Formats: sequence, structure tokens, C-alpha cells
Amino acid sequence: MAKASAYQIARETASKNGNYVRAELDVALDTVRTLSYTFQEMKLSHDVDRETMNQILIKVLKDNPQFVATWTLWEPNALDGRDAEFINKTGYDSTGRFIPYWSIQSGKEHLEPLVNYQVQGAGDYYLIPRKSKRETIIEPYIYPINGKDVLVTSVVVPLIVGEKFVGVVGIDIALDTIQKVVSEIKPFETGYASLISNEGKYVAHNDISQIGKTVNNSQVREAIKSGISYTTTNKGVYQVYVPIKIGRTTTPWSMAVSVPESKILENAASIRNFTVIIGIIALLIIGLVIFQVASSITNQHLMLEIGERRQIEEKALRLASIVESTDDGIIGMTLDGIIIDWNRGAEGIYGYHEAEIIGESIIKLIPDNQHIELDEILANISRGMPMTHYETIRQKKDGQLIHVYLTVSPIKDHSGKIVGASKIVRDVTAQKKLEKEMIRMDQMRLVGEMAASIGHEVRNPMTTVRGFLQLFGENFAKYSEYIPLMISELDRANAIITEFLSISRTKTTEFARQSLNDIIECILPLVQVEAINEEKSVILKLNAIPDLLLDHKEIRQVILNLARNGIEAMGKGGNLKIETFSRDDEVILAIHDEGVGINPEIMDRLGTPFFTTKEQGTGLGLAVCFGIAARHNAKINVETSPKGSTFFVRFKL
Repeated sequence: MAKASAYQIARETASKNGNYVRAELDVALDTVRTLSYTFQEMKLSHDVDRETMNQILIKVLKDNPQFVATWTLWEPNALDGRDAEFINKTGYDSTGRFIPYWSIQSGKEHLEPLVNYQVQGAGDYYLIPRKSKRETIIEPYIYPINGKDVLVTSVVVPLIVGEKFVGVVGIDIALDTIQKVVSEIKPFETGYASLISNEGKYVAHNDISQIGKTVNNSQVREAIKSGISYTTTNKGVYQVYVPIKIGRTTTPWSMAVSVPESKILENAASIRNFTVIIGIIALLIIGLVIFQVASSITNQHLMLEIGERRQIEEKALRLASIVESTDDGIIGMTLDGIIIDWNRGAEGIYGYHEAEIIGESIIKLIPDNQHIELDEILANISRGMPMTHYETIRQKKDGQLIHVYLTVSPIKDHSGKIVGASKIVRDVTAQKKLEKEMIRMDQMRLVGEMAASIGHEVRNPMTTVRGFLQLFGENFAKYSEYIPLMISELDRANAIITEFLSISRTKTTEFARQSLNDIIECILPLVQVEAINEEKSVILKLNAIPDLLLDHKEIRQVILNLARNGIEAMGKGGNLKIETFSRDDEVILAIHDEGVGINPEIMDRLGTPFFTTKEQGTGLGLAVCFGIAARHNAKINVETSPKGSTFFVRFKL
């Protein structure tokens, strides 16, 4: 019994640390999935742009220092049918296929084309997912990083459009961090742990010289490849191998824990000695009450019951520990929607402490316009039908709406009767924002290319027509009343083209280090005149901020556009507040109005070219602002409520 307990500790050590490794790799897989969703959506909407996709790969790489590289590889002419235009250009090979491989070298992003992708073995990162059409984790390999050989693996997700394989997207991860963690695992003080790939290679080991080598025992290799647990004793060392399932891949890895049997027996002896002492004490007590035979028999049954209960309690504690440590929200509720369980993950997602939410209806977490969802969910659960990866909107304690994935399963009692439901909640708001931003960037880039192509071609004949209309106005009194209207409409069209051209990526931006506050003060009289004419006020709060690399004309245009939008959003007597301040590594321009806020449906489309809610609007003002911000490596985000809206322009220092 004592020896079995020691073995169990070794198995749990392997399982616990295997969960850590899986979590580390799942982070990369989640990111690759997001990239695949984004690229597939771009392809489906026919808005593919190679430069935009490269920028997305660079951003993901720079935002995640643990990634070695980001890359994608598309089938011949599967992306945009333009492979022939890119043959042997930078980042391409003689095929012209879209095959960028982005890495960081000497602190800068570096582009090169993927190689050997058609070669068995070297090209497994492409050939395996192309054949399986499944998520894939590649066997680790040595890769030089900053002059040092590091073990690296690749996580890859296939790109499927209309049930057709069109390519792959992947991320390379350095495994040295995992090696450091695994090397510090010391079960029973003298034991050690190791991480092994699906093909039986040591990925991490307390003996660095073993990394990259193959496990000798063929039975162990077979167990690892099959994804099953395995235990063995080799040269006086007890070894347990626990499988690690990685994402949706079919090639599990394994976490191994090795402990000298002498240490296990030593531990078992300690447990046994303690048990003997307890036994002696128990015998003395039994001797004093020997005449109560019936009671002693009852006590024996009770001891068995306590032992079973202790095992159940220990298992429950382990499960409780897992539930409390996960970032996902785990919620238990009755069949009428009353919350009865609430873990820390749920607290982090929704903002409610356990004490204030237990006993409340789950309806508290659902926006008013989606209450009907609860009836559908509870009806399905009552029929024993689970719901998996259900995407919806939920509401936090502070009223903020968030995107979540839900998995809801029925809870049954000992007789099999459904008595409640368990709900797993994952907050994917950040992922959704990233997807929207990537799509918006692609739309902006497309409009910019259109502007560069047709803007000037349209403007030139318009100028000619305007000139002839002026001449006709002087000589044809009969039509003179129509001429000013025609000229006014041409001027309006010309203004639209001016804004249209400002989105173009070919526009020259003249950067100079200067004060954002000075630009605001320079343009302030124009803003004040517009506000005064509409019986509104402008409040200025400019704090000390460092100078920035800015294009004076472009930033002036951003301030004017946002200020005018704010003024138009308010009723008479409203105040427009323009503020600057520094926070962390950003300089922030904030323009706040006292309007009625922005409708959530409109919020999702802000900055989309030609989308407007104004009767005379062009739908390009905010699109221009987003384009200028992007050229300044800045971001624009919005906060809105029924009391007004604030546009933040965030400049990176």
C-alpha cells in the first residue's frame, strides 16, 4: 500500500507537469488558429493582400517574444492567382508562391522564403498537414538562434477554404524555457523528469546531453507513439510515462518521471513505520474496550468507509485544485438557471466574487437582448444534449460586453437523473478584436490601392469640366441658376477624392520630431469657431508630453476630423474636451464629447471606408484617421456610453 502511494505520487508529478507543457504549446496553437481563421476569412471575402498578410505575421511575431518565427505557405496560385508576378522576388523562390518565413535577427524582423517544402523529412512542416488536413506539431529539431543551437518545434494549422486545402500557417517555438522548467523537477529529491516527443526524442531532460537523442526502450517508444501511459523499472529506477495530448494533433508527447526504487522504498518504509505506530495505539485502545465486540466490528466497517471517503476526498481536492487554477470560467447551475458553483476563472472573466453571485440567476450574465438563449440552453441540457464551443456575447459586472465560447454539459446524480448543468466559459474578446483589426487593416489597404489607382484619373477630367462650366455660366444666362449648383456638386466630389487619396499607401508622409501639444494649439481656433457657431464649448487639457515623430498636416487632419465628429455628436451646451497625457510607453491624445454615445452595431463598423451615419457624410473621415494613425505606428480605440464617447489616439514612444 505504501509503495503504491509512492508510485501514485510519481504518476501525479508527471501528469501535473505534462499539463504545464500542454498549456505552453496550446498558447502557440491558439495563436496559429487565429491566424488561420483570419487568412481563411480574407480568402473567402476575396480581400487577400500579400503585404497585409506579411504585416499580420510580423505583428504576431513581435508581440510574442517566445516565438522564433511566423510563416505561411500557400498552394500554387491558391492565394490570389498572381504567383507569376512574384517569381524570385524578396521572400519568394522560383515558383512565386506565397511562402514568407519571418524571424527576428539582430533585433530586426527578417524575411526569407520557406525551403525544402517538397522534400520528405525536411518538408514535414508542410507535407504532413497537407496530407492529414489536421493540426500538426512537428518533431523537434535544432535551430541556431543568436549564435546558439536551440531545440525548436513548429505548430501548424492547415488552411481550408470551401473544404479545399489551400496551404498552411505555422509558428516556430523555442523549447529552451520548457527545458529549464523540466530540469528543475525533482520528485523524491533525487528523481528527475523528462519530456519526450511522439517519435521518442528527448525534448527536455535533466542531463542536457540527452536532448535530441532517442529513448532506447522500444516498448516505451511504442507507448508514447500510441498515446498511452506506461510504467517500467530499469536498473533500479522506477519510470512512469504519461501522455500529453496537444491541441487537435494526433501525435501526443509524453512526460516521464524517473525515481530510484530505493528512494521509493525508503519513502514506503516511512509510511509503513508510521502505520505500525498507529496500529499499536489502535490495539491499545481496542484492548481497553475489548468487551464491546459489536462496537469493534462496527468500527472496522467505519475504518473501511473512512478510507474510501479519504480517497474520494483526495480526488475531489485534486479536481477542485484544477478547477480553481484554470483561467477558464467554470460555473455550476441548477436546471432553472440558479448559480451554485463559481471558480476563480469565472471571477476573472465576469468580475463577480463568489459570495455575490452564488444563488443568483445566470440571467445576470446575459445581455437583455439575448435572454432567449438561456431557455434554449436549459431545454437542451434537460434533454441530455450538451452544447460545445457555442459562441455568444455575455455581460460583465461593470456592464462591458465580452465575446465568449461556451461549453455546457448536463450534471447527473447517482441514479442518472439530470439535476443541473456545468458551464465552461472562455473569454475570446481579445481574439475577436484582433480578427476585426486584421480585416479592417486589409480593407484600408484595399481602399488605399484603389485611391492610388483611380483618384488622380478622376480628378483631372473633373477640373476640366468645372472650368468649362464657369465659362458657360458667363455666356448662357438662361442656365445661370443651375451652373453654381453643378459647380458645388463637383467641388463636393473633389473633396471626397481628396479624402480618398489621403488613404493611399503611396502618400508621402513627412515625419519630423515635434510637439503634439503645439499642433493642437495651432488648430484650436478653428475648432473653437465651429463649436461656438453651434453654441458648444471646447475644453483643453494639455499635459507635459515628450515630442513625437509626426507629420504635421496629417495629425492636424486627425484632430480636426475627430473634433468635428465630437461637436456634431453633441446638443447645444455640450463640452468637447481635448486632452494629452503620457502613460507607460505611450503618448495619448483623447477627444471626449458629451453626446449620447455610439450604438454597439455602429461601433463594429467604425473606420470602415464609405460607412457613415451622416446625411451628407462621405464615410471617409474616420477611415482617413485610422490610415494616418497606422502610418504613425499609432492605434485608435473608442470608449462609449450614454454620457458620451472618447476617441483615444495612442502613439508608441
